[in-house]
Amino acid sequence: MSENSVLPHWDGSGGETAAATNKAAVKQIEKWIKAGDRRRVLATIRHWHPADVVSLFVRLRSKYARRLLEWMPDESGIRILAELDPQLHAVLAKKRTRSTFRKLIEKMDADEAFPLLDELPHEYALDLLEGHPHAEALKAALEVHEDHAAAHMRRGILTARESGTVGEVIADIRAVAQEIDRLERVYVVDDAGRLKGAVRRRDLIMNPDDTPVAAIMQPDSVHVTSETDQEDVLAIAKAQRIHNIAVVDANGVLLGGITPKELREIASEEAEEDMLLMGGISPEASEFDPPLQIVKRRLPWILGGLVGAFIAASVIGSYEEALTSAAILASFIPVVMATAGNVGIQASTMSIQAIGRGTSWEGDFLPRLGREMLASLLNGVLVGAVVAGLVLLASSVIDIDRAPMLAMTCLISMTLVTVIAGTFGALIPFLLKALKLDPAVATGIFITTANDVFGVLIFFSVASVLYL
Repeated sequence: MSENSVLPHWDGSGGETAAATNKAAVKQIEKWIKAGDRRRVLATIRHWHPADVVSLFVRLRSKYARRLLEWMPDESGIRILAELDPQLHAVLAKKRTRSTFRKLIEKMDADEAFPLLDELPHEYALDLLEGHPHAEALKAALEVHEDHAAAHMRRGILTARESGTVGEVIADIRAVAQEIDRLERVYVVDDAGRLKGAVRRRDLIMNPDDTPVAAIMQPDSVHVTSETDQEDVLAIAKAQRIHNIAVVDANGVLLGGITPKELREIASEEAEEDMLLMGGISPEASEFDPPLQIVKRRLPWILGGLVGAFIAASVIGSYEEALTSAAILASFIPVVMATAGNVGIQASTMSIQAIGRGTSWEGDFLPRLGREMLASLLNGVLVGAVVAGLVLLASSVIDIDRAPMLAMTCLISMTLVTVIAGTFGALIPFLLKALKLDPAVATGIFITTANDVFGVLIFFSVASVLYL
């Protein structure tokens, strides 16, 4: 690419053409950075979307990425830092860029700075806070457990004084209107900052400006403590059908609030965590983990599955004589194990979803368990009938000893396996929840292995009675 050619651009559409275009852009920009041509580089990326600039950062060699970050104007640097994947912050956080990072953080308010700092190495994040106007509050926030409500709350929330008026509250709302995502209520505090209640948006609109806040305040505002688990915060929001929750300390002092944006982030984190657990992967895992870290986080789950496989193999081995006398039974082992695993995962996934919506033992649990068992019974009969039909159909083509009895064995065993797998799948997440363990663990290796073992045991027990 010549110096006089059109400035390179970034193609985010995907595909081979986009890949070639982006590769050429990276090559050219690295060449300009190496030559120290700051003006040309900044002129090129000035109008790019921040996400495209982040994509460029990811593909640049680290020494060029650090140089480019040093060249970025403060405003652009803040946008880029906000877009960067948390795992990449530390990659760019070298000594030469530390002062740049600190300057960017200083320009952010506490709610913007905290999510970025929280993803950085702890000591490094504390160092970046030197000189920040809210340094003490942010340092205290960084010590909070990441699953607690305080780690997700917005600190700079709008409040109303108990002794104030509607007009004063409305004036405050207008002053920060651009920063409000969704306003349902304004929290009311006393002179000591303790939460006293909340004023609904409707009441603010419908009452005169001189109306005292205390006269229209709802005293029983839904709130959580700073140490409330994020999963419980989400459950409360769903159960109460609200989008804002106040966060208080042990003395009832209002610390902040969880807004719709934070609730969406919590929901996303919980879904991601459940997905990882269901796949037998630690929730702390990341695509940026080095090989040894990957092994450390995945090996225990693999070994757990291996133990289950050995147990299933032992059950199969205990029926060696049955397999010797009727080798055709071995053909149905994968069918039984796959069916049991699938049914168990389906049922446990629905139970986890119900737990997420706040279903408890005392509420809808027993009717839900009954519905799952009945559905499993119907599914089992249908699946068993299909397998039995296939056995009878195959017996017309190949020689199968006592095909009707083998078909009956498949029908009964598949029905029992499906009912038990569905029952286990529906029940175990609630048991784990009662034991204060994450229910999502149930849908991974645990449920699959347990159902494999019981499925094979049931199949051979039925076969021993009906077929052998």
